[in-house]
Amino acid sequence: MISEAVQRRVASYYMESKLTEEQLNELESALVDAIWFSDEHISEDELVRIGVKLINKFLEEDAEKP
Repeated sequence: MISEAVQRRVASYYMESKLTEEQLNELESALVDAIWFSDEHISEDELVRIGVKLINKFLEEDAEKP
């Protein structure tokens, strides 16, 4: 089993190399908006759920491209 730190580093590398700058900006914006609109009371788990949902959307869009 690999450590959680290694999992995070691999996932971070994948995200930074796979996402376009526009997608990364959209992801960051969505997370900042979620923090802002929750008056900074949103949990890290909820931020992760928002991020994962958006990344899955990006992956689906990329898969549909010819």
